[in-house]
Amino acid sequence: MKLLYISSGYLGIYDYLDQSMKTALSDNGYKWTCFHPSEPIENIRSIVTTFQPQVVLTILGDNLSIQAIQYFKENGIQLACWMTEDPYYFDKTYQIINRFDYIFTIDTGALKQYQLVHQNAHYLPLGTNHSIFKPRSVEHVYKSDLLLVGYPYQTRVNLIHFLLKNTNYALTLIGKGWRNRLQKVWRNNARVMIEDKWMNPEKVSYFYNGASIVLNPHRSNNFLYNQNTSKIMNESINNRTFDIAACGAFQLIEEKPNLRSFFTEEEMISYQDYEDCLCKVITYMNDKKKKEIIAQKAQKIVIGQHTFCQRIKEMVKIIQS
Repeated sequence: MKLLYISSGYLGIYDYLDQSMKTALSDNGYKWTCFHPSEPIENIRSIVTTFQPQVVLTILGDNLSIQAIQYFKENGIQLACWMTEDPYYFDKTYQIINRFDYIFTIDTGALKQYQLVHQNAHYLPLGTNHSIFKPRSVEHVYKSDLLLVGYPYQTRVNLIHFLLKNTNYALTLIGKGWRNRLQKVWRNNARVMIEDKWMNPEKVSYFYNGASIVLNPHRSNNFLYNQNTSKIMNESINNRTFDIAACGAFQLIEEKPNLRSFFTEEEMISYQDYEDCLCKVITYMNDKKKKEIIAQKAQKIVIGQHTFCQRIKEMVKIIQS
């Protein structure tokens, strides 16, 4: 099968996702080429004429022009799109899913809605890139008692305030906006290290490796800037789950409806609320051996089943069937 990969057209984390997809296509031995959605239609025509792809694959799909989509359809090329922000921009994604022959979504809550109007909608979580997220020996600067990577949604801020008030552990917070979202009393506290910026995945992996416990609370479905007026609940685990596990790091993950379809309670520890999180932080913080055993089990599963290479294989299998 020949595949034409169209990059997302976004920067930041999407540079990493696009590159991971391209690497996975090569590692799986597929014949593929790529182009950016901002390129003129003449370039698309040239690629289709010379390369003759059977499938176009893209992430998000909102930067791919209607003109390009119509051209692919006129030439009998199937289109597949991976919706990797679901369900947070559902208002937007729901409007474009019928442009594509195959829809893949990272969230089962969004999937239920897609399947009402699209006959080829499938659940496919993001994977990890094990060339980046892997065990590393790290210097002291990357080490922490507790680590949280991600945007400071209010639910995350509340969790951090709760843990700061009820423990004496040191916390590292990585993500743009954390300093302003913390209460003033904590902003310059010696227990809190803040990296107030978006950080590239490779550097993040160093912090995962240096943390005694990585906290993995998920994004809120009612964040002010979401585009999800249907209030679809996010039911699925996030891609950080796989990234953290691939590093061999121990995580406490917010409970999600589909978590146990991926990991047993012996392979990953979840928490239900702030009190439960606190209890488990205290339970596991100094039990290095137990954390290692649990983290190693999760790592083995992720490397064997949840990389981008495996996701691409599954996607192609569905399309071919």
